[in-house]
Amino acid sequence: MTVQVELPCPKCKSTKMKFERAEIRETDIITCAACGHNLGTMASIREKMNKAYQKLKQPSAARKLQ
Repeated sequence: MTVQVELPCPKCKSTKMKFERAEIRETDIITCAACGHNLGTMASIREKMNKAYQKLKQPSAARKLQ
């Protein structure tokens, strides 16, 4: 059974990802279903997304102080 996850692929911009389990695990390697690009493990993707979110939050907080 293949489960799909909605994540943007940096290579082809498709949002269809696949992995081979019914549940997502931190060690699962996420692959783009459209072009086959390897995005890394679920843990590394979450870490990248958290860093990007923190960067988005910081400028808005700085603007409020001014």
